[in-house]
This record gives sequence, structure tokens and C-alpha cells, in this order.
Amino acid sequence: MALFDLAVGNSSVRPTAENGYQAASSATGPSFAVGRIGAGVGAFTSHWRGEGDRKPGGIQYAETVLGDLVVGALCAVNAYGDVDRGNTAVSLDSVADLKPPFTYSSDRVHTTIGVVISNARLDKTACFVVAQGAHDGLSRALTPPHTRYDGDGFVAVATGEVEADVDTVRLMALDAVCRAIRSAPER
Repeated sequence: MALFDLAVGNSSVRPTAENGYQAASSATGPSFAVGRIGAGVGAFTSHWRGEGDRKPGGIQYAETVLGDLVVGALCAVNAYGDVDRGNTAVSLDSVADLKPPFTYSSDRVHTTIGVVISNARLDKTACFVVAQGAHDGLSRALTPPHTRYDGDGFVAVATGEVEADVDTVRLMALDAVCRAIRSAPER
């Protein structure tokens, strides 16, 4: 998975492997920055509405906790569609108002990607099931979701500390991803 944002900022500056190592080794503690930083610096949503109606995207995080079980979702939100905060009603009339609707973007730079992290004890197959749940959360949080113009993808990882049912973890991933995406700024 990749988020293309090389068109933003100084195009002569490219991160190196050493920059990645430095960033990972300096990321200590339980908190980190979110918003239009790092991979999210050039991220927007609502691309389908045209350049003048785009809204900020960025790096977003949310987590769901159930007893000792924790499921977190870190998402880079650069979606073709709108962030649906639970009150978006899309009708054919609203789609027909777009000029032209669903314009194909030859640069194909729209995507929402992320990682779901859990302290659950899951094997590779269960992590795949949890990643599918992450896509369900994306579908609740973006309208339209998973268009031909998006390159959406999620992976799931588990640290193996807490015994948990895979369907519970999947539902928690759905919730965490949905809330992470919806936490993108409205303007």
C-alpha cells in the first residue's frame, strides 16, 4: 500500500530509508500527532466534487477498548468520496448535480489506507478477517466508498497478548476505522 503525495511540498526532497528509521525510532510513548502531517500532508477528501469543494483529510486515529482488548486504527484519508459523519444522504439527484459526475482522474491519487493494530491473539487468517472488517468501517465512513478511483487498503496486525474472539475484534476494527476516518476535519 502507498499514499502518493509527492506533488505536495518540495518535490526535490524525498524521504530516505534513514529518514524512515529515524522516524520509527523517535516514535516513543503512547501519543502521536494526527492531521495533515507526514503522509497526510497533501491528503483531501471529496475529490469527486471538484478542486474547490475538497475538504482536508490526513492521518487519523481512533481506538476501541473492551476490557483488556484494544483495537486501534491508523488511517491515511485521501478519499475520492466525502467523509460521511452519519448524516449524509446520497441521492441520485445529488450525484446528477455533479459536473460531470464521477470524473475519471488519470493521476489516480485517491486512497484511504490504514493499519488496524490489536493486542488480541490472532493468527494470519484471523488478521485477514479483521482487515476485512476495517473495509466495512471505511464503507460506513466514506460516501461513495471504494470507487474505481480509490486505491483503498487495510492490513491488520496483532501482538498476541489477549485471548479474543476474531468476530469481536473484527467488529471493533469496523468501529475504530469508521471513527478514525470521521475524525478528519470538516474544513
